[in-house]
Amino acid sequence: MILKSKKTRELVTGRVGIHYFPDTSHYTNKDLSNWLPVLQRLKCAWLVLLSDTSRAIPEQFITALIKAGITPLVHIPLPLPNTPSPADLKAILAAYARWGVKHIILFDRPNDMANWSAAGWVQQNLVERFVDRFLPLATATVKAEMMPIFPPLQPGGSYWDLSFLKQSLQSIQRRGHSSLIKQMGLASYAFTFNHELDYGAGGPQKWPKSLPYITDAQGQDQRGFFNFEWLQATARTVCDQDLPIFMLGAGIREPGQPYSPEVHAGICLSIMEMLKENSSKTAIPDYVISCSFYLLSAEPDSEEFACAWYKSPEDYLPVADLLMQAQVPGASNHANVPLEKADLLVEAESTPIKSFTGHPIDHYLLIPVYEWGVADFHLDVTRAFVQKHRPTIGFSIREAALARRVTVIGGEQSFPETSLEELRRSGSVVERISGDGTSIATQLAER
Repeated sequence: MILKSKKTRELVTGRVGIHYFPDTSHYTNKDLSNWLPVLQRLKCAWLVLLSDTSRAIPEQFITALIKAGITPLVHIPLPLPNTPSPADLKAILAAYARWGVKHIILFDRPNDMANWSAAGWVQQNLVERFVDRFLPLATATVKAEMMPIFPPLQPGGSYWDLSFLKQSLQSIQRRGHSSLIKQMGLASYAFTFNHELDYGAGGPQKWPKSLPYITDAQGQDQRGFFNFEWLQATARTVCDQDLPIFMLGAGIREPGQPYSPEVHAGICLSIMEMLKENSSKTAIPDYVISCSFYLLSAEPDSEEFACAWYKSPEDYLPVADLLMQAQVPGASNHANVPLEKADLLVEAESTPIKSFTGHPIDHYLLIPVYEWGVADFHLDVTRAFVQKHRPTIGFSIREAALARRVTVIGGEQSFPETSLEELRRSGSVVERISGDGTSIATQLAER
């Protein structure tokens, strides 16, 4: 017997990425030897790397990533308004192109007052002055045969992000650089701002009453995970075309504001599910080239450390543990173990579960996941249990079959008893915990 979902799909890794350290001080050979194996175990296809304007990321670091099948996404957060000229960056851009880099993000949140000097921000024609700086560098990037990526804007922002993007694209067209737009991409910050993941889904077409700086209790806007959809709608309006979009900062509320480890795991896996083709009505479309989670690691004394997946190569968040456990050696097609939904069906097949288990996981907490994502109350009521027992947390019966002991949250409507019997026959010790939130919490507290 094997376990199949109604729509069997494999975990999509080709668009999944992660941010590297939030500085330019971790590009040594020692860093490479420490973190490249971690990135490979996580099956990251993209890595966001910060670069400064005075020196390039070392060649051996870039080429090792590319050789390992990881695409570097180089982000250069240039200063404003005192931006280096194309001549100043010519050598760095040429080096990146020569080493195999294909994507360069220029600037960071130019619609946020904090990223300008005080004098530069208050001068008139802010957008035009930004385009004055962006255009020459974007053109130089294209000449170096790389894709220039319009910077991620602060959702909302000191200067409304949708207005900033619209005026920037109009300015580029007006200056006769429409061909440049066809060769560039857009970056989008995927912060949730503590909303549900599907907040703002559908864009301005679904939420036509959304207005700049006005929060309507009955409506939604671009200040959430689906910010990318609103940016694309703006590009279509101005340019009559879709632009490639690169999502950044996924999996956190906003910089410096992480979720609890348990909630974070559910959010990240829900995002990965949305990256699957036709996974749901909120599936992330193909024009999104990559979605990078925040953040691989950071220095302990930094603000970003709170959001780090890895506090060290040996101390990491549950989501990292889950992804690595799902790819353990010995599992069938272990590089592509499905993260399936909870509506799994048991069907007779030639390969029994026990043939691809072996129980490399000691204890697995199996939680339901629905079309719209993970229920917050399931994550809340299991928090104390997770802190006490530290199980691997997941949402797939097939993954649970890799565990010696499985604690199942939810009734028959989430996990049919026939599925649990298959787990038991594979050798797993299975216990179901069901009921309302209070009942589940009480039962877990007794374990």
